[in-house]
Amino acid sequence: MSTNVTEPGRRTEEENKLGIPQEMDRGISFLKIALGLVHHRQVVLATIGVFVVLGLLKALLSPSLYTATARMVRESGSGDASRSLSSPADLRGLGINLGGYTVGITPDTYPDILRSREVRLAVAKSPFYIEDLDITMNLIEYYSRPPGPFRGFLLGLKKVTIGLPKTLVGLIENKSPGKVVVTGSGERVFSTREEEMIVRLLAGQLSIDIDLMSGVMSISITTKDPQLSAQITQSFIDHLTIRVQDIYTYSSEEKLTFFRNRLNEALHELEQSETTLAGFIDRNWDPQTAKLQIELERLRRQVTFKTELCSDLQTQLTQVELELKRSQPVITILQAPFPPMLPSSPKRKRIVILSLILGGLAGIVAIVIKIAFEKQMANDVSRAEWFEIKKIVSQSPPVRWMRRFRIKSDAK
Repeated sequence: MSTNVTEPGRRTEEENKLGIPQEMDRGISFLKIALGLVHHRQVVLATIGVFVVLGLLKALLSPSLYTATARMVRESGSGDASRSLSSPADLRGLGINLGGYTVGITPDTYPDILRSREVRLAVAKSPFYIEDLDITMNLIEYYSRPPGPFRGFLLGLKKVTIGLPKTLVGLIENKSPGKVVVTGSGERVFSTREEEMIVRLLAGQLSIDIDLMSGVMSISITTKDPQLSAQITQSFIDHLTIRVQDIYTYSSEEKLTFFRNRLNEALHELEQSETTLAGFIDRNWDPQTAKLQIELERLRRQVTFKTELCSDLQTQLTQVELELKRSQPVITILQAPFPPMLPSSPKRKRIVILSLILGGLAGIVAIVIKIAFEKQMANDVSRAEWFEIKKIVSQSPPVRWMRRFRIKSDAK
């Protein structure tokens, strides 16, 4: 009589419900991972070293960027014009029905106006003093300058490497640079492609942040020159103010035009009524009949009504002009832009620390994958699948080509 005796703490294969060997049933323990890290610590240290070197290169070679910030409060005006001009009691006697008097610009639209192509293009064409070059030029001229020797070499290397497809497409299309057009005043006329390039560049440099609690809007511009960052930020504020006023004036001009046209019509009607009254009096110096007296009184009432109508329209037109000036949107600057003393990026210490952490994680992940692969290869089925994968890969055209090239090199 035989008995199946097993050691304490061990299970037989029959007791394993999954039907796999006991050593394959266990997962990767923490101690096994720690042991693998100790055995392959050189790999982890090498991975960390590679990541740190790459991080140092990025931190040292990345140009310093400076961010200039301005803060402002967006105000939409008093808003009394809507109540004073849309009242039916004020306009019913004039035969005017304008409905609600609303202005299409609110503080919520300021960020969209600031990001609009009109504002960015106006900023790009504004003159700026470049301290490094000691010259005044606009941004289109500044960013269209020919590159230096080192940057030109890198750009040329990029054209024949990763940018080769784009270079070939340019040669096929045969895009020749356009001629430089200069106006009579000596100003250069830029092409649409140059303007679009700078407009997109400014869109990437511009940052807008709005505090929902206080309503304060912050505008930030990031460039390689601190003085230029402050100048561009101020230019955005100036052109934002101009654009808001232009849009506001355009939306309000229709209302002013209505009152002006109505007043001109009333003046013309008054002139006709006065002419008719004067002609009647010239023909009838002393009207004695009742019919002539009634006609004279009717003409006088008509002239009086037209006179009062013109006076009321003139008053309303003056009130509209005053209210529009008083209720124009206002931009109050809380903090003017100033050249920053310290660069905003790159954060070199942060880059090095992040590279150190990523390198350590990459090394640990590589060791865990290696341990898991070795554990998987302990199974016969997994080894057979691995050999099948190697066989298929070895028969692929790139591998065969590399094998033939290696054999020829060895023969030489």
